[in-house]
Amino acid sequence: MASYDLYDRILGCVATAAMGDALGAPTEAMSRADIISGYGGYVREFYKPGASSYAEGNEPGEVTDDSTQLYEMARALVETDGDLTVEAAAKALLKWSEYEKFYPRNAGPTTQYVIEELKQGKDPVEVGLAGGTYGRGTSNGAAMRVAPAGLVNPGNLDGAVKTAITMCAPSHANQIAYSGAAAIACGIAEAITEKADVFSVIRACMYGARAAEHYGLEHARIAAGCRVVPRVGQAVRIAIEAETLDQLLAELEGQIGNDGEISSTVPTAIGLFAFAGGDPFDTIVAGANIGNDTDTIACIAGALAGALSGFARVPQDKYEYLKTANAYLDFEGISRQMADIASRRLKV
Repeated sequence: MASYDLYDRILGCVATAAMGDALGAPTEAMSRADIISGYGGYVREFYKPGASSYAEGNEPGEVTDDSTQLYEMARALVETDGDLTVEAAAKALLKWSEYEKFYPRNAGPTTQYVIEELKQGKDPVEVGLAGGTYGRGTSNGAAMRVAPAGLVNPGNLDGAVKTAITMCAPSHANQIAYSGAAAIACGIAEAITEKADVFSVIRACMYGARAAEHYGLEHARIAAGCRVVPRVGQAVRIAIEAETLDQLLAELEGQIGNDGEISSTVPTAIGLFAFAGGDPFDTIVAGANIGNDTDTIACIAGALAGALSGFARVPQDKYEYLKTANAYLDFEGISRQMADIASRRLKV
């Protein structure tokens, strides 16, 4: 058995999240039927996104807003030595808006408002609390970029919840988004510990979802929408009962959802992770083929799987392709920097 390597777990998380993002980019907004007919079966390789897709103009293996926002949040955590502030999280969003290929093209239903308001110099706390339009604050952007909150808090679920909430505050300051983001942050915080397994990761996800929801109900804007906690339980039951990948994807789509809401995206991603037994590539293949918001679902599910399995189980040919396609992103460098913070905080 290979020895425990914290850096390997962290790079596994970052790399698999990015691979899921890139694998799901060409299939975003497509139905499962259209994916199968258009690609001759489930997508398992990197393809160039087609015309009129959200990722039009990307090359095969190139990531989208999901991984680049995750990357900027990781940089913000490194710059603050793991003690993220709301102001630093807001600065990271503004830094992401400088990626001309992705902004404003890929700005989600929340981020499109938030960045413009932050550019106007508005208070990031007030910006994050704003509602007033459908989907603002309850979209899945809070979960797609939250992985670093777990990576710098190994084994510390309460720390992961706190960091996730801080990361959400400039954009998604409500009980639903807090719950979904903290579910993923806590799952990752558990996944990078030495004795973690699929079950312990799921339990950590549930802990984070409950704790952050309770905090949000007391301290944040109360948003309209479905609760995350019961949907995670339902998604895991679907994963346990599914006999095939086809059945899994159909049931998750039909009962939980694969749209851009965090209350559907997060439970569905956890269900994919559970069905795949934490295998990194199997998890992101499932996410890239579920249809609709495939890049985000595959990114989030991949972050959980890569954190548990580690980089050693990531297909190395796919990773080398990913690195070449995204040479401006230093996956290994940012992972080493987060591993340095995490190693000083590791709870055994």
